[in-house]
Amino acid sequence: MNKDIMLLYDKFIKIKKMGFVRSMRSGPTGIGYTFETLLGKNEDKLISPDFGSVEIKTMTILSRRKLHLFNATPDGDLALPIKRILYLLGYPDRQNPTFKVFNMDVNAKRYTWIGYYKKIKLYVNKHDKKIELFAWRSNGQMIDVQTSWSYSLLEERLKQKLKYLAIVEAEKKVINGIYYYHYKRISFYELKNFKKFIKLIKKGKIKITFKISTIRDGERIGEIHDHGTDFSILFKDIPKLYKRIY
Repeated sequence: MNKDIMLLYDKFIKIKKMGFVRSMRSGPTGIGYTFETLLGKNEDKLISPDFGSVEIKTMTILSRRKLHLFNATPDGDLALPIKRILYLLGYPDRQNPTFKVFNMDVNAKRYTWIGYYKKIKLYVNKHDKKIELFAWRSNGQMIDVQTSWSYSLLEERLKQKLKYLAIVEAEKKVINGIYYYHYKRISFYELKNFKKFIKLIKKGKIKITFKISTIRDGERIGEIHDHGTDFSILFKDIPKLYKRIY
């Protein structure tokens, strides 16, 4: 068995025995930050896995719904694909309508409507080996967004960071507004293959979430803020992409 998995399991058992631990950071990222700090790991934003060859995902026991896999900005043929997406598909920010935002989920199984006037959908282009984003106006006219993710980009991102996966589940409680976590379960998985990943995109099981906004104040007012283009899968569909390691 993978030595990193064995080492991580041993460290997890020690953390589990600690019981409830005060969150070391406020907000939703506290659960992951606290666990990795207890492991002795410094926070980073590298593409490499969290613990040796193992990527760690933390969640509360009651939030087993969606699993974030990785972020991947479209490579396509454009130098600034995010800027073009916001220009062509963005809609007014509720807090300041003079600025545009684009916060949308999109998959290859069904259309996602942007208000009443535009719709988007993913297309798996097996011939050119890429995932494309298509968009149309309500009258059927296609919008030329020129946005895609190459197979090579996605395969590299998936295999480099997510070949081995550890899902850590914790119980949460709040005392005087302070969060505490008891890390109670850990499950290990190994990626099946990249073909399964593409197949799940085609079936709509893996979706892409855009989180693009415009900075509303300060020195950078009016600049685009790309929060990441997220690939995710429902928790119940993890066995379709990964095999469990016992």
